[in-house]
Amino acid sequence: MLYFPKLKKETIETFVSFQDYNYIYQAISKGKGQFFLSGHISNWELMAFSYAKIFRSRLNVVVKPQTNKGINKTVNKYREMCGNEMLEIGGSLRNIYTLIKKNETVCFLLDQSANPDYSVYADFFGQKVATFSGPAKIALKNRTEIVFAYAYRSKTNKYMIVTEPLKYDDLTGGATDENVQILTERFNKALERVIREHPDQWLWLHRRFKHVQK
Repeated sequence: MLYFPKLKKETIETFVSFQDYNYIYQAISKGKGQFFLSGHISNWELMAFSYAKIFRSRLNVVVKPQTNKGINKTVNKYREMCGNEMLEIGGSLRNIYTLIKKNETVCFLLDQSANPDYSVYADFFGQKVATFSGPAKIALKNRTEIVFAYAYRSKTNKYMIVTEPLKYDDLTGGATDENVQILTERFNKALERVIREHPDQWLWLHRRFKHVQK
């Protein structure tokens, strides 16, 4: 991450590749805004940085602020060097609605332990864990396009960024409790699948199972 100031588009393209990026263009073409959902897999910071550099397009990333204000300011400065914008949790809801109305892209890392008061308990590795429900609620209300994206590091130390659509056309009736539950669990299942494929590249240090439904 400290090397970001020296990373140009031409340099990034020598060790970062995008797979099936047509899903991104398809989502943008719908004109209803896009949610990119991901987790702390491999070098997630590089994934967001590379997207902005390669596609010449801004990502709006919802982040948790660091406890230390000085570190938080520095980290966000590096994250935004490529043109991306950070939206801190807490004051981001109104901004998210504004952004998707403008057909912009909002990103969430949903594998952190969520506040039980603002989440649903969704299946994840055999446990019912508190999971952020905001993206599912907003998407169901606005029919926002959802793309599941993640990066993994190959044996040659190059990075592949994979994107795939997260479908929910079958969920009708808006943001009902049942629909929010189902859609949130679909994300958890997608993330769980990738972690099983690349268990060494997930940030296990996160207290993901801090809030578990007994």
